[in-house]
Amino acid sequence: MEMIRAILPQLSLLVLIMVIAVGFVKKINIGFFSIGAAFLLALLGMAVELQIKSGDTMRLLKASDVAKGFSSSMFVTLVGVTFLFGMASQNGTLDLFSKKIVALVGKRTYLIPVLMFFLSAFISAIGPGHIAAGILMTTFAVYLALELDINPMATALYAKLGANAGCASPLSLTGILAKELSEPLGYTGFSLHLFVSTLLSGFVFTLIVYVIYKGYKVKADNPLKLSEIEKFNGKQRITMSAILIMVICCIGFKLDTGLFAFVMAAVLILLGCADEKKAIKSIPWGTLLMICGVGVLVNMISLLGGIDLISDTLASFMTEHTATPIMAATSGILSWVSSTTAVVMPTLYPISAEICQRFAGVNYVELIAAITATSFAAAISPLSTGGAIIMSSYSAARETTTEEMNKMFYTLFLLSVANVCVNVVMAAVGVFSLGGVF
Repeated sequence: MEMIRAILPQLSLLVLIMVIAVGFVKKINIGFFSIGAAFLLALLGMAVELQIKSGDTMRLLKASDVAKGFSSSMFVTLVGVTFLFGMASQNGTLDLFSKKIVALVGKRTYLIPVLMFFLSAFISAIGPGHIAAGILMTTFAVYLALELDINPMATALYAKLGANAGCASPLSLTGILAKELSEPLGYTGFSLHLFVSTLLSGFVFTLIVYVIYKGYKVKADNPLKLSEIEKFNGKQRITMSAILIMVICCIGFKLDTGLFAFVMAAVLILLGCADEKKAIKSIPWGTLLMICGVGVLVNMISLLGGIDLISDTLASFMTEHTATPIMAATSGILSWVSSTTAVVMPTLYPISAEICQRFAGVNYVELIAAITATSFAAAISPLSTGGAIIMSSYSAARETTTEEMNKMFYTLFLLSVANVCVNVVMAAVGVFSLGGVF
């Protein structure tokens, strides 16, 4: 019994690695898998009568501790936000808004690459998040590039980098998740810092890609004319007003984002602005279950001592000056084989808090900003959702050969590696501290 109790931290981490590996190889949702694995670990902990800390006292691990790892507040918030923006997508508001913005560029088509970044970042930031905004804007970018006869992969890359860069806003999935993960650790009030850090990271690499693909030389006829694009109908105007009201109330008056999103969604349903059933189907239930499911497993790993073990190991060879770049590199590598929101953030945020307790000179907000930004830097890899979206959008828009798709695969992966390296360097020189402005 004593020997099993002693190796529980290592065993719990081995289970996490196995869960990630099986999900990667089998292409299955690891949310279900994670909850099951957490329960098996709990049974093992109960069998050896493991003592865990509960408040100021110690008690035996119980089966009910598994369910306590499921964040109901996070789940409600994410459902509310994705439900509201599912309506905005379903009734055509977001798509029409994107076309009107691109039409404003007119003949200055050399601005389209940068516009793809900022437009995608804006849509991601106001609520839909990196997956929904990435799918919408990447698909739009590919078809627009083919119309303009410019590089479709580069244009799609600008859009996906923008979707990733804008997703850490207080209204978006990543920003909400960061808040929910950090509050129990005792950290609040960093939303703007995290958002600006991720936005800056994405913009820096977008400029690099812009130079590599000579985006400044883009010359073409813009097929989108503002006078030829339909006007927003009544339902779409109401939808835009609802989103604007939510932004003002949640950022300006600090109202709960998820619950207020349900209020706005209810208003849109009552006014007949969207198809309720289609909006419900557009909620990424699988993604939400993955995020919350892995959260259950990570919570159990923490109870079994796994998080402490990782932080002890990392702390053994890092210093105050190397902590941030090491954690940034760790997040990038982990993101190549797993999800930022489902695995990287739930796993590395608690470890960051432990590291900050060991090194007085390490700032938690700078650390999680580097982790989040670098993880999303890796997410343009074809092994991740971001890169897969680019490749699928490209192949859906035009006929492609196996050789062409293989070349795109290698290009995206190399760009992903380069992006991670750029972010690690930024972490090493203290960019993610933002000079203490926020």
